[in-house]
Amino acid sequence: MRFELAIALRYLLSRERERSLSLITAVAVGGVALGVGALVVALSVMNGYQANMVRAMAGALPHLSVIPPEREGFHDAGAVRAALEAHVQPVGVSPFLLQEALVSNPKAPGAPVQGVMLRGVEPAAESAVTDFLVFLSDGSPDWGSRPLEARLAGARRVLARLEPETEPGVHPILLSPTLAKKLGVGPGEALVPLAFPRRGEGFSPVPAAGRLRVAGYFETGILAFDELVVLIHVGAIERIYPANRKGYSLGVRLAEPLQAGRVAGELRALPMLGGERFLIYSWLESNRSLFRVIELQKVMLFIVLMLIVVIAFFGIVGALVMLVIDKSREIAVLKSLGARDGSVRLIFFVEGVLIGVVGTLIGLGVGLAVCWALDSFALIEIPPGVYPGSDRIPVLVSWADLALVAAGTMAISLGATVYPAIKAMRLPAVNGLRYS
Repeated sequence: MRFELAIALRYLLSRERERSLSLITAVAVGGVALGVGALVVALSVMNGYQANMVRAMAGALPHLSVIPPEREGFHDAGAVRAALEAHVQPVGVSPFLLQEALVSNPKAPGAPVQGVMLRGVEPAAESAVTDFLVFLSDGSPDWGSRPLEARLAGARRVLARLEPETEPGVHPILLSPTLAKKLGVGPGEALVPLAFPRRGEGFSPVPAAGRLRVAGYFETGILAFDELVVLIHVGAIERIYPANRKGYSLGVRLAEPLQAGRVAGELRALPMLGGERFLIYSWLESNRSLFRVIELQKVMLFIVLMLIVVIAFFGIVGALVMLVIDKSREIAVLKSLGARDGSVRLIFFVEGVLIGVVGTLIGLGVGLAVCWALDSFALIEIPPGVYPGSDRIPVLVSWADLALVAAGTMAISLGATVYPAIKAMRLPAVNGLRYS
């Protein structure tokens, strides 16, 4: 192998006379490096987006939801909690209640009406179940840059504002700055909840009982969530919409959110929680289509960008074929001195491998450097809501992806050596000496 490697390195590095051949080889190496670098950056950005999405959604939603039959509630909530704690060992359990509603700001021009989803929670228990990416206690834009402990302490303080007030008929709420801007409402201002009229009372929504006072802001980074959800005390929903009274559900937070699907399946198999008594689902199951789309996009992106490496395949073939033609005399001399056909074939096989290795290493280096720059500096301004919880392009380098890219690139490089190596092996020594 030392003999074949020495000859292959000499052919690659000795380029004083064959400048055009050196250029072709450099182009082949550059094509491989370009494809590898593009793949590393693209896959890392997709991984970062998926990780941000998981972090945002796992913080904004309970990892597991246990929903009793409609309007029945839990006949024995204590036994259900005990079953959950015995089989799941959750980080936290909190009741919640969802209610579709219309709200209006009578002081805003035109009194805009907006459809929202009221999410009733118990503030003390909710802080152990949901972990929103950003809580804005005072609307300060730098809240997200504060230390984690400060944000968590602020989140508990903000959730505490949902406790019922002494003023009758006034219910504190938390909403996102995006929704507040749509409704034209600010801190301390009130919204009017609307209810659909009963049969025979007309078609226009009518004011419901009470008012909704803005007590603070929250933000998840998921635009669809922030534009729709309003946090309120679970008891306030029952007072505002007594005709729609229904049993509350339980939200469960796990130590490992990505295990929620498996845990939900195990709970459904329990006699006390399974069957048709309760609806149990995980946040992964309710957003399955979204994550499937992300995975499909990642696969398609890998296939499309791998075409750059496939194009480099032809460059490697061209460079090696030109090298075989240019080195026909040297090949003839080697064969005349006793070199076997297998050794000649191995020389050009090593040539292709070296081109692939050099191109792959350069591409990995360039791709990782670009990923570091994107992660360290705000090189590209990102509009809010594009990437959850981030104002810059998220980057997450996966070693498994790097290994997959390197393996795929080397496989293509090895395939490019087959034809030139066979051509060199079959080159007659007599012809090489005769026409040299």
